[in-house]
Amino acid sequence: MLALNPDSRFQLEEDILLQAIPELDHYYAFNTKDGDNFQLNHTAHWVLTAITRGVNYSGLMEGFLKEYGLDKKTAEEDVRETLQYALNNQIIKEVKP
Repeated sequence: MLALNPDSRFQLEEDILLQAIPELDHYYAFNTKDGDNFQLNHTAHWVLTAITRGVNYSGLMEGFLKEYGLDKKTAEEDVRETLQYALNNQIIKEVKP
Protein backbone atom coordinates (compact mmCIF):
# COMPACT_ATOMS: atom_id res chain seq x y z
CA MET A 1 0.00 0.00 0.00
CA LEU A 2 1.18 3.48 -0.85
CA ALA A 3 2.21 5.50 2.20
CA LEU A 4 1.25 9.15 1.81
CA ASN A 5 1.57 12.15 4.05
CA PRO A 6 0.32 15.71 3.43
CA ASP A 7 3.76 16.79 2.13
CA SER A 8 4.27 13.88 -0.29
CA ARG A 9 5.17 15.19 -3.75
CA PHE A 10 5.21 13.55 -7.14
CA GLN A 11 6.29 14.57 -10.60
CA LEU A 12 5.89 13.12 -14.05
CA GLU A 13 8.72 10.90 -15.18
CA GLU A 14 11.02 12.72 -17.57
CA ASP A 15 9.76 11.15 -20.81
CA ILE A 16 6.01 11.29 -20.06
CA LEU A 17 3.68 13.47 -22.09
CA LEU A 18 0.00 13.96 -21.22
CA GLN A 19 -2.58 14.38 -23.96
CA ALA A 20 -6.30 15.13 -23.70
CA ILE A 21 -9.11 15.23 -26.22
CA PRO A 22 -11.94 16.13 -23.83
CA GLU A 23 -14.63 16.43 -26.49
CA LEU A 24 -14.09 12.72 -27.23
CA ASP A 25 -13.45 11.82 -23.56
CA HIS A 26 -9.98 10.50 -24.46
CA TYR A 27 -7.04 11.01 -22.09
CA TYR A 28 -3.55 9.54 -22.43
CA ALA A 29 -0.08 9.42 -20.95
CA PHE A 30 2.68 8.67 -23.48
CA ASN A 31 6.23 7.62 -22.79
CA THR A 32 8.14 9.33 -25.57
CA LYS A 33 11.26 7.24 -24.92
CA ASP A 34 9.96 3.67 -25.10
CA GLY A 35 6.57 4.18 -26.81
CA ASP A 36 4.43 2.93 -23.94
CA ASN A 37 1.05 4.61 -23.78
CA PHE A 38 -1.67 4.52 -21.18
CA GLN A 39 -5.32 5.34 -21.66
CA LEU A 40 -6.60 7.32 -18.67
CA ASN A 41 -9.98 8.37 -17.45
CA HIS A 42 -10.81 12.03 -16.86
CA THR A 43 -10.06 11.93 -13.13
CA ALA A 44 -6.69 10.21 -13.59
CA HIS A 45 -5.76 12.83 -16.17
CA TRP A 46 -6.85 15.57 -13.74
CA VAL A 47 -4.60 14.10 -11.01
CA LEU A 48 -1.59 13.84 -13.32
CA THR A 49 -2.12 17.36 -14.64
CA ALA A 50 -2.32 18.66 -11.06
CA ILE A 51 0.96 16.89 -10.29
CA THR A 52 2.65 18.77 -13.14
CA ARG A 53 1.78 22.00 -11.31
CA GLY A 54 3.92 20.94 -8.34
CA VAL A 55 1.15 20.38 -5.82
CA ASN A 56 1.79 18.27 -2.70
CA TYR A 57 -0.58 15.47 -1.62
CA SER A 58 -2.55 17.77 0.68
CA GLY A 59 -3.10 20.30 -2.11
CA LEU A 60 -3.90 17.52 -4.56
CA MET A 61 -6.62 16.18 -2.26
CA GLU A 62 -8.03 19.64 -1.60
CA GLY A 63 -8.30 20.34 -5.33
CA PHE A 64 -9.73 16.89 -6.09
CA LEU A 65 -12.42 17.25 -3.42
CA LYS A 66 -13.36 20.67 -4.75
CA GLU A 67 -13.35 19.58 -8.40
CA TYR A 68 -15.39 16.40 -7.99
CA GLY A 69 -17.48 17.01 -4.85
CA LEU A 70 -16.85 13.54 -3.43
CA ASP A 71 -16.76 12.51 0.19
CA LYS A 72 -13.25 12.46 1.62
CA LYS A 73 -12.96 8.66 1.87
CA THR A 74 -13.97 8.09 -1.76
CA ALA A 75 -11.69 10.88 -2.97
CA GLU A 76 -8.72 9.47 -1.04
CA GLU A 77 -9.32 6.00 -2.48
CA ASP A 78 -9.56 7.37 -6.03
CA VAL A 79 -6.43 9.50 -5.73
CA ARG A 80 -4.44 6.74 -4.01
CA GLU A 81 -5.44 4.24 -6.72
CA THR A 82 -4.43 6.69 -9.45
CA LEU A 83 -1.08 7.43 -7.81
CA GLN A 84 -0.35 3.73 -7.28
CA TYR A 85 -1.17 2.93 -10.93
CA ALA A 86 1.00 5.83 -12.14
CA LEU A 87 3.91 4.79 -9.92
CA ASN A 88 3.66 1.12 -10.94
CA ASN A 89 3.72 2.10 -14.62
CA GLN A 90 6.52 4.66 -14.21
CA ILE A 91 4.32 7.58 -15.24
CA ILE A 92 5.21 9.49 -12.08
CA LYS A 93 7.84 9.27 -9.37
CA GLU A 94 7.86 10.43 -5.77
CA VAL A 95 10.21 13.32 -5.05
CA LYS A 96 11.56 14.54 -1.77
CA PRO A 97 10.27 17.95 -0.64
